[in-house]
Amino acid sequence: MKKLVVIAALAALAGLGAIVALAPLQSAAQAQAQAAQAQLRTASFAVDNMTCATCPITVRTAMSRVDGVRSVSVDFASKRATVTYDPARATTEAIAAASTNAGYPAHLVTPAT
Repeated sequence: MKKLVVIAALAALAGLGAIVALAPLQSAAQAQAQAAQAQLRTASFAVDNMTCATCPITVRTAMSRVDGVRSVSVDFASKRATVTYDPARATTEAIAAASTNAGYPAHLVTPAT
């Protein structure tokens, strides 16, 4: 019986040690995620040839397929697209080209911030 108590106590301590050891890893992962989020940029594009309410869907889909693009919002009324992207993986030129290749020429309006 005494051996069982000792084994249970050691197991509990080992489990506690694992939890304490994981805490720094979680903090490091959170810091890395925050750093990646901080590196994201947003750019606005003027988009030509949008003539109907479904055109923004095509533009959004084309721009979203560029590797590194995180989000795309297209406003039909103003004929603008706002894109959030990772500049290490995507460029404004590649994003504009994706829309242009889908039949909707896009031109950078505001520099990436």
